[in-house]
Amino acid sequence: MENTRPFHITKAEDQIMNILWSVKEPLSQQQIVMVASDSGEMTFKERSIFTLLNGLMDKGMVQEAGFVRSGKTYARTFQPTMTRPEWYANAVYNSLDGKEANEFLHILRRLLKEEPTE
Repeated sequence: MENTRPFHITKAEDQIMNILWSVKEPLSQQQIVMVASDSGEMTFKERSIFTLLNGLMDKGMVQEAGFVRSGKTYARTFQPTMTRPEWYANAVYNSLDGKEANEFLHILRRLLKEEPTE
């Protein structure tokens, strides 16, 4: 079944993505849970991390990056497949129909021309 909303993410998925974007290095499931828990505002249950990461991989937002030692075994690590700005741009662009998308691009180009470069 094709995902008709590829850039829709839940609150829990959003928290995971924000963790991965802010840390800027691949993390294991347990490391993601630790960071979320340390924030004091964990939006998902620890036991659902596997399902959430698989959902993000199905959406093409997260990929396996490798393995790290975790006790006596190894754990997979995960990293985002796109930056936060790329995700927002795709989310907006894909929510618009053809005419709206062209108008959006035109407005964005105009705004970029007005923005002073650093």
